[in-house]
Amino acid sequence: MKIKKSLHVGEVSTIGPDKQFNEDYMECSSSTIETPDDVHILIMADGMGGHTFGDVASFYAVNFMMKWWRGKVRMHETLSAFFKDCQNNVEDAFQKINERLIKVGKLEESNIGTTMSVLMVVGDQYLICHVGDSRIYRFNDSRGNESKPMDETIDLNKNKTFVQLTKDDSWATMQVENGLMTMEEAVSHSKAHLLTQCVGIKGSVAPFTASGKLTENDHFLLCTDGLYSLFTDGVLEEQWKYKMAHQASLQDIADHFYALAKTANHYDDVSILIANFS
Repeated sequence: MKIKKSLHVGEVSTIGPDKQFNEDYMECSSSTIETPDDVHILIMADGMGGHTFGDVASFYAVNFMMKWWRGKVRMHETLSAFFKDCQNNVEDAFQKINERLIKVGKLEESNIGTTMSVLMVVGDQYLICHVGDSRIYRFNDSRGNESKPMDETIDLNKNKTFVQLTKDDSWATMQVENGLMTMEEAVSHSKAHLLTQCVGIKGSVAPFTASGKLTENDHFLLCTDGLYSLFTDGVLEEQWKYKMAHQASLQDIADHFYALAKTANHYDDVSILIANFS
């Protein structure tokens, strides 16, 4: 785990054309345990558009998570101990955020909620914790390493070049998992994007967690549904390959995805965070 991995990013976050506030919030950071910048965190959150204070919820959740992560960094002197601590306790951090958003909601007499997808990189390993329908994808056209969900609830399709690493907490996903609809039927239904859980609103959350090995060829895309709902994964993969073939920078790729969203007449906030660790 003593391999240094420097963080390189491209990012875009824009408000929906008919919205008053950008309810998405994202953050990334690097810190040091054994060698300079050997641990990293990236977070994507999307406040509930149908609930009051969606922008407040996403901002609060991300900043709470950042403080939690920095506190864990200060506690450890080895990457292995830090990774194990995060792996054992990150779900508790999600629960605390959930509880606090519920308390704020009661004070404001409103429902306050957000999605949140967290990617932590520690040396040559990564850890994911996630609630909601924001997504984390991995792109690697020479991928051969294994990734495994810690709760064994999703097939991460390790041999694919472009794969969704998170599981959507959505009505559509629930229908498919229960064998009630095909994916094509579910995503075209009017209830497709209704969330089955988010951070806030209800008394507890059951985060999806996964971990895996990292290679220099791995790239990660964190995004809200304002992007991916406009395109199939096949289109996103095709466009990514096109930009990589032309040696585009990560910022160029992020800008390209946003340009595609504008062309598709996006209606929601669009947030894109692309990262590579090399």
